[in-house]
Amino acid sequence: MYKKVSHITMVVENLERTLKAYEGLMKLAPEGDEPVKKTPDARMAMISLGEISVEFIEPDMDKDSPFSRFLREKGEGVFCYCVFVDDYDSHINHLKEQGAALEEVEQKDFFPDHPFRIAWVLPENGVGTRIELVDYDALPDWEK
Repeated sequence: MYKKVSHITMVVENLERTLKAYEGLMKLAPEGDEPVKKTPDARMAMISLGEISVEFIEPDMDKDSPFSRFLREKGEGVFCYCVFVDDYDSHINHLKEQGAALEEVEQKDFFPDHPFRIAWVLPENGVGTRIELVDYDALPDWEK
């Protein structure tokens, strides 16, 4: 079952410039004590818009990742929207049975004590933009 839409992911060229613009124009500041997080292939920050957040990702352009490829090919913009799902395996198996184009990864960087699985339903399926499906049951309680 789909639990909730968690966030929208935007790929940006310059994270500091983007965060400064959102704070100045919209009075929205990033979340957390350390708002900018680093992963092996990107830097990111989240801004809360109530029940949904916007995740900004600045990819390391020296590394090949879905985010760096997106920025090279399309420029800045909406990369995906994220939906938390329970019974993750059932969702993924159904998509595969339908012949859906997927990209699957295990995310170990955001919550090191709680690695979780992600599958992106790719735009070539006719869905307009990537849809990120996250294994809800693997997330830490405070993230749910």
